[in-house]
Amino acid sequence: MIANLHALHERLSTKLKTIVLVLGLFVLLSFVFVYLRYMDTRTFTEESQAFYVERIHSVYTETLKRTEDFYRNRGYANLNSFGISTALEDSDGALLQELSAYRWDVLTSENPYLSSMAFYSPEGVRLAQLGREAPAFISNTDALAGFWLDEKLWYRVLVPWKQYGYLMFELDPRYFLAEIIELTGLEGFMLVNTKTLIALEKSTIEALFLNSLDTKQQVRTTFNANGSLFSTHRIVQKDALGHNAFEVLFFQDITPAQQRLSHAIFESVVIIMLLGVVALVVLHLGFDVLIRRIEELNTTLEKRVEEEIGKRMANEAIAKEKEQLLIHQSKLASMGEMIGNIAHQWRQPLTQLNTILIAIELFFERGKLTPHMLQEKVQEAQGQIDFMSNTVDDFRHFFAPQKQQERFNLGDTISNALHLVQSSLANNTITCTYTKDKEVYVFGYSNEVAQVLLNLIANAKDILLERKVLAPCIHLSLTEEAGFAKVEVSDNGGGVQVVPMEKIFEPYVSTKHASMGTGIGLYMSKIIIEKNSHGHLHVRNTPAGACFSILLPTP
Repeated sequence: MIANLHALHERLSTKLKTIVLVLGLFVLLSFVFVYLRYMDTRTFTEESQAFYVERIHSVYTETLKRTEDFYRNRGYANLNSFGISTALEDSDGALLQELSAYRWDVLTSENPYLSSMAFYSPEGVRLAQLGREAPAFISNTDALAGFWLDEKLWYRVLVPWKQYGYLMFELDPRYFLAEIIELTGLEGFMLVNTKTLIALEKSTIEALFLNSLDTKQQVRTTFNANGSLFSTHRIVQKDALGHNAFEVLFFQDITPAQQRLSHAIFESVVIIMLLGVVALVVLHLGFDVLIRRIEELNTTLEKRVEEEIGKRMANEAIAKEKEQLLIHQSKLASMGEMIGNIAHQWRQPLTQLNTILIAIELFFERGKLTPHMLQEKVQEAQGQIDFMSNTVDDFRHFFAPQKQQERFNLGDTISNALHLVQSSLANNTITCTYTKDKEVYVFGYSNEVAQVLLNLIANAKDILLERKVLAPCIHLSLTEEAGFAKVEVSDNGGGVQVVPMEKIFEPYVSTKHASMGTGIGLYMSKIIIEKNSHGHLHVRNTPAGACFSILLPTP
């Protein structure tokens, strides 16, 4: 077999073998490109799903609290009305009902889902009621607000009035569905004991509900219905006494997100196919020209090489030129390192620009893009572009033979750096705090210190997202001690897991995936702080996570 492969190798031309090799590499890189495009689109879709889940829970919780506060205030207003407190004290049910009739009409006009309003004695005996027949007796008055499940599901707010008794409001639970549907646009319902289904429009939601059930009659996380793909979001709720539980479910149509994912893959494949055809044509024509040139040069190459070597050995000026060429190559190597560092520093603003563009597209698709919002997003994008431009200038100055130092406010530099990444941290629900003892001034390069801070914050953010930390947070502090300004950047991401820990500052050492970092950021940060600013950069682990300390001498 080896002999057959060797014979095949001998028969194939160099041109054909090179084309096959290049096309093979092209196909491999194409698969990588499609995979990365797929992962980016899927990550965005998953983040959108997480945003919807968080929004639904937030709206639901806020609606419960707002409803309880509203009816408790309305209850106290009614009990403070003329004669009602006295009637409750005297247990005069007829007078209570007569005096509350007007307010009942006002409340039901405000909220058609209000089903009843009833007065109770301190012992829990019903004295009067308006609307639906309320319970004749309430045995537990400790739970002032919550869901109550008897024959049906109701939401009740009990308002105690001194020692005279209670006022109870009872609402149809569909009120909360109406509020959440209005604020989120998602169809929802309440499922009680896996049997009773409460919804605004049962005919529509029942059809989706039946499609969502699996073979065990359990609601699936995702399911197909009417040619669309739906995702299920659920909230588990217990009644006021913590005994009976039911579920609040919402169905989100995620078909557009899946279509966007398919479109991204299709678009990538089409682009790769077109580039493959172009590459094949270029390789074929290019090799034809190259082979002709090589054949022409082969006849005189050896003689020309000998003549060139003789001239270089005999000519001192040429030797000096060679030395200059080596110096130039060294500069090119430095430029290559600089470009690699710029690419590392640009990764975060490029991601932020992509997020801003996607946000504009989403708000536009939903008809919520206002001129003011567009102006804010454009300003955010301009800030990232300015930062990228300043990054190039900063690195160019870094490699320049001379640089101008200045006395600057370190607190302002920290604030400016936080301003650039605040939107990115907020979009990823990362809390960032900053404390300082006083204003501290240092002598050095403000932009380089800002670059180091941005790199430390970006690394902390990436670790928090990679490890899926609950309640992620980043904290920056500025103090002055023993003639040094001390800046600490700490997080709750679990700490540095490289052993020994100081190895993390070596070049090309990274704890991230290869697609997320080159391992050069902390190396360059240490050079900037220790060689350019004559300071120190250290790292240590705390019980919560990693803490990077920057020490800069004060003038």
